[in-house]
Amino acid sequence: MAKSLHCFILLIVCLIPMILVTGCWDRRELEERTSVLAIAIDRAETNREHYQLTVQIPIPIKIAGSSGKGGGSNSDAVKIMSVTGRTVSDAANNLQMRLNQRLFLGHTRVLAISEDIAKQGIQDIMDNFRREPQIRRLMWPIIVKGKASTLLEIKPGLAQIPVVFLMDLVENGSKMGTIPDQTLGDYFNQTSNKTMEPFMNMVEASKREVSWKGIGVFRGHKMIGQLDREQTWSLLQLRDEKKGGDIIIPLPNTKNGYVTFRPHFVKKRLHINKDTSTNTFIATYHCELQGDIVELTENMKVSPEKFILQMQALIKKEMESRAKKMLQPLKKQYNSDILKLGLTLRALHYRDYWETHNWKEDFKDFPIRVIYTIKLRRLGMEMQ
Repeated sequence: MAKSLHCFILLIVCLIPMILVTGCWDRRELEERTSVLAIAIDRAETNREHYQLTVQIPIPIKIAGSSGKGGGSNSDAVKIMSVTGRTVSDAANNLQMRLNQRLFLGHTRVLAISEDIAKQGIQDIMDNFRREPQIRRLMWPIIVKGKASTLLEIKPGLAQIPVVFLMDLVENGSKMGTIPDQTLGDYFNQTSNKTMEPFMNMVEASKREVSWKGIGVFRGHKMIGQLDREQTWSLLQLRDEKKGGDIIIPLPNTKNGYVTFRPHFVKKRLHINKDTSTNTFIATYHCELQGDIVELTENMKVSPEKFILQMQALIKKEMESRAKKMLQPLKKQYNSDILKLGLTLRALHYRDYWETHNWKEDFKDFPIRVIYTIKLRRLGMEMQ
């Protein structure tokens, strides 16, 4: 009896690992999938009520380094295919009917949307991408001036696969602090949050190149305007403590003199205070900017001490002016809080402000001040 019980227990112990360590019964090899690297969505030319879905599909055997071969050019390393449909999923089904392998969206890194569609609203488009489990939340949604499909057809010459060039442009720009790192997951979070509004990077594409132009400003799922590069850099400093790009400022009392300031470190503090006399709140951004003078086109002929004071005052004035130019359209024209000011306001003043106000409507009238502090680290080398 004891021996039978021992054998039974041993059998159970052997069966448990076999049940837990199951095989990949539904596995599918990479060679049996059609991977999509980028998706572009436009209005169909034949029927404006339908969508045109364009995809960029890599051809592994023609990519440099595959199978020990040299690979091909930009044009034959990828396949561009376009289909139309009443919805995005309908267009994807129509695309599947033209493929010999199963469509796979797990490697898709770029979602390009035409400016025309973005201004009409993209809620129905984003509903499909939110529900599709294959879609990565780290994908970059991008607004394209003109047709979105042109972004997939560029031939930059610096990368064999065109969309890889775009991915490197956005990724390296976000690392340098000049381009917002706005992913699809960020967009979903922002549209689901009552304290903020979403935005997307905006580019312009031609046959040979693509250029970052700033960001598209949204209210809900509809694009209502845009910020240019300088305005976006001010937004990055106040919102995410990113340094932005070089600041080129005309020198006062000179004909063609310019100074170029390159930020290296940004530190931001946001204070929201209540004025008891008027019973109103005011938000004040204190932004400390540290950087170097990298170019000076005219000799100021002053002592280094006086030069530093003059440059700090000049850069401070310029940065505060740029911040005002960024806030003016956001508040008065777009009424879109992409600054995430509402997030801090709700956290700190929920009872005495948030509960009694409609932030979606009140943002445009909320007082905001921006105060910059400039610290010069280096003035650069100079020949005596």
